[in-house]
Amino acid sequence: MEAAKDKALSEPIDLVLALGHEIGNLLAATRLHAHLIHTEMTEAELSELSATIGELSSRMGSLLAQIRPLVSPVSGDAPHVDLVGVLDGVRCGVEESCDARVAVDLESAAGLPMAAIDPEPLHHILLTAVYQALDESAPTGRVAVSAVAQAESITIRVDGEVACEADTSGALRGRTLLSAVADAILRPRRGRIALHSLGAGNRVELTVPAARSEPA
Repeated sequence: MEAAKDKALSEPIDLVLALGHEIGNLLAATRLHAHLIHTEMTEAELSELSATIGELSSRMGSLLAQIRPLVSPVSGDAPHVDLVGVLDGVRCGVEESCDARVAVDLESAAGLPMAAIDPEPLHHILLTAVYQALDESAPTGRVAVSAVAQAESITIRVDGEVACEADTSGALRGRTLLSAVADAILRPRRGRIALHSLGAGNRVELTVPAARSEPA
């Protein structure tokens, strides 16, 4: 299924407000978990609670970081970015408690052309896609991140298992919000997002332009 093209979903103010609502929900969940901390908790219980709060904080940070590229015009030439570094940034950026469930294939990016894209919004879109895929998976479900070269572009894939029914309401939340925000950020930067159903799983594809080789 292609990314949403509805004009209403592309208005930056609508997307910023929807991001704010999503961040508010995550903040409420963080406060709830913080209230559960007490002096009689075992070390294992405290560690699990700390991991959950860390993951919620990481997700909020990535959503907040997407507001700036949503409301800022694209200016100047895009920097050339090494895809191995992009994938490694995702590997390092995912909260440690999720490490066992997220497999980032750095070798898939080795030898690929440089990408012509601002790496910061791409990084946070990817992190949001990974966390969304984790949300949709069973507690032990895994998410895979890899890259592949196209004709004049590069596609980064986030593959996740699906354990819950898709939200078909069209509301700006979850996967619909991820798609709309990524589309609004990537399109002016000559990129795109596509969502695909893979039977027992879902795939998010983020396609960005490959950097043009400089003449010798």
